[in-house]
Amino acid sequence: MATLREMTSNFQMLDKFEGVGFRRWQKKMHFLLTTLKVVYVLNTPYPIETENETLNQAHLRSKFENGGYIC
Repeated sequence: MATLREMTSNFQMLDKFEGVGFRRWQKKMHFLLTTLKVVYVLNTPYPIETENETLNQAHLRSKFENGGYIC
C-alpha cells in the first residue's frame, strides 16, 4: 500500500477539471479522497463550536478542519 507521501508526490499527475468528462473526473476525485480517508468532509455538516465543548467534540472539529484542508 502506498504511503501518504508517495500519494501526494503524484498529485501533479491528477487531471485538472477542464469542463469535459465531469462524471469521470468526479469519480476519480471521490476515489482519491476516499483513499486519503477524508471523503466524509463532503457529506458531513461542519461541527458547531459550543461554549461548553467537550474534549471529544473539540477533537472531532479539529479532525474535520484538517480533513477539509486536505480536500
